[in-house]
Amino acid sequence: MRFFLHHLKSLPSSVIVRLSKGLHNHYHSSREAKTPSNIGLEAIEGFLEKVGIHHGSTLMVHSAWKQLNSGNFSVRELIESLLKSVGTNGTLTMPAFPSYENQVSGAVFDVCRTPSSGGLVTEAFRRYPGVVRSINLNHSVCAIGPQSNFLTSEHHLSETSWDDLSPYYRLREINDAWIIGLGVGHRLKVATSLHCVESALWKENSYFNKLFEGEIHYSYKSKNGDLGKHCYRKRVGEIYTPKLAKYFSSSELIEEVIEGLEVYAIKARVLIDKAIKLGREGKTMYVWPIPFKRHFVNF
Repeated sequence: MRFFLHHLKSLPSSVIVRLSKGLHNHYHSSREAKTPSNIGLEAIEGFLEKVGIHHGSTLMVHSAWKQLNSGNFSVRELIESLLKSVGTNGTLTMPAFPSYENQVSGAVFDVCRTPSSGGLVTEAFRRYPGVVRSINLNHSVCAIGPQSNFLTSEHHLSETSWDDLSPYYRLREINDAWIIGLGVGHRLKVATSLHCVESALWKENSYFNKLFEGEIHYSYKSKNGDLGKHCYRKRVGEIYTPKLAKYFSSSELIEEVIEGLEVYAIKARVLIDKAIKLGREGKTMYVWPIPFKRHFVNF
């Protein structure tokens, strides 16, 4: 890893992205994983129950249909299975961010019509009856359940997309909130709430500050047809999440391969609070810009 970091400075960003993905796939992908997997809904429900998810829990689900598409269930059946696991007094959430090409100043975000680019499951969930969506061009979230309004209602006021007004950060304020991954890999390869770190620390620390370059100004149309404007800070930088995942114990970050599907579960508060604490210590998932120790002296 030191060799890798030492030579990053002379490499273009696109090469760093490919290197990070390649290293993750080589060192942190299970040999038991299959594409597609052989997973069934009963196995997913069993995993959720085993880790402690029950009626009343709140779930943020990251998913990849390419791995989930075993032929044993439809996307809608998966969504209904997840809703069954949390019950009517629980809340289900998923990312619902628009395509990155459309995340530019001058864009219009229609909360009811702008598609999710977070994968097939997220787009089906966006269209599911009763789901509400946060207003945020960069990293919108969809939710259904008692906590949905609390999670989504002020995302259009966020200065960054993962600050304390965002659904990603507000998960930590719910006692029984979990972040789970279904087919998105291990070692926190996909765990959007990790970005709460730079959103929490960018005003205090020079390194995290330079991860936000410029602003995106856009217009939005709410569910009620109201028009408004929002501005958020644009994040830059490249990540390698195993750098951070190694600090979580196996009882905190639960990872398994079930019927060929890589799954993980972690309590939202554990993930966010510990990642922010590590960030204060100079331990971060970022590899570019290089997080030199000098950036964290007296921090």
